[in-house]
Amino acid sequence: MQEGFILDVSEGDRLVSSWVGGKPEASFWALGAKIKGKEQYPIQSFRCTKCGYLESYAKEA
Repeated sequence: MQEGFILDVSEGDRLVSSWVGGKPEASFWALGAKIKGKEQYPIQSFRCTKCGYLESYAKEA
């Protein structure tokens, strides 16, 4: 397993969340996390139709 975090950029837009590799670090302006140069993958989620259990994946393209 590799450490990372989920990037939230939803300010009114409907976007797919992304997984970003590494520990989150505050940006210079403290308005979010530094992501430049870090690996990023869109998150795919799957739900069990019987129990509602969720699994999420961030696969390389």
